[in-house]
Amino acid sequence: MYDPCEFIREFNTYTPLERAALEFGETDSSLLAEQLGIKDYQLDQSSRRTLSKEYYFPAGTGITYSRHPRFVDCPVHRHDFFELTYVWQGSVWQTVNASRINLKEGSLLLLDTNVRHSLERVDKDTFVINIMMTKEYFHEKLMKQFSCSNRITEFIFSALYRHSLSGNYLYFPLESDLEVRHCITAVLLELKKGEPGSGEIIRSFMTILFSLLAREGNCQDAGSSDSGTAPSSVVNILDYISQNYMDLTLEEAAGHFHFSPNYFSRLLKKYTGKTFISVILELKLERAAMLLKNTSLPVSKAAAVSGFQNMNYFYKLFREKYGCTPKQFRSDHASPMLSM
Repeated sequence: MYDPCEFIREFNTYTPLERAALEFGETDSSLLAEQLGIKDYQLDQSSRRTLSKEYYFPAGTGITYSRHPRFVDCPVHRHDFFELTYVWQGSVWQTVNASRINLKEGSLLLLDTNVRHSLERVDKDTFVINIMMTKEYFHEKLMKQFSCSNRITEFIFSALYRHSLSGNYLYFPLESDLEVRHCITAVLLELKKGEPGSGEIIRSFMTILFSLLAREGNCQDAGSSDSGTAPSSVVNILDYISQNYMDLTLEEAAGHFHFSPNYFSRLLKKYTGKTFISVILELKLERAAMLLKNTSLPVSKAAAVSGFQNMNYFYKLFREKYGCTPKQFRSDHASPMLSM
């Protein structure tokens, strides 16, 4: 089903930037990109390069991939999305913050948002793959798939909610892990083909991949070991809320964890920046959005099934979260299966 030779053929093909590097002997990828009219980054007030989320995630997609360009150095940059770097073949030196890491074949590096990092140039036989994911994808598609606290869930949680900790990473110096390779290959193929059902398949393989990494003992963690990391109880709280949000009250949720409602609220606010009601409403809106994308239910019915009785309130909240009306959202995101 998953033929790695298909990717070897793709990876061996020179991109316009690689051809320009070979032709002009230039090794600075930012200079070559500028000459080719590729504008994939912005400069902040301190002239630091920030990769553009809009460039890498067209049409609101939440997960995508790219191959790291060969023959050039990739200067220091950062971005407001997660990046999973996987060395398909060969090796590459990457500097993350002040740490210089030699990623060898089979290794993975999971970068938090806003991490300052750079990569040194590689030869034609080295293939480095970047799987990029938005915060929204992590929150709405992946986080709720995990039912227990582990290294991965706490890393994701801290990255999503503890913004002051941006800059963390998890490094897995693996070698020939066939299960990991299989998951990576499956995700890449589904992203490339984009066939009906690809979203669900990708999410399933990403969940398997992160579950495999969660139990991997060979991991270097650049995260904080003090009060910055969310306690496992908070991860469990969010998981409990996500499973019971339709008719859950603050008192019931607090009682389940043997907390007082006031303490429960403070804990949630401290580690997520959100109130209990905000978390509940966000989950209900995500359910409504899912129904609009994947069913032909009228908007009013989708809202009611998701727990909204006041349509004016529903429209107001939906527009605040998604930047459009429910009808517009359905038009832009409806599953192709609905039109068959």
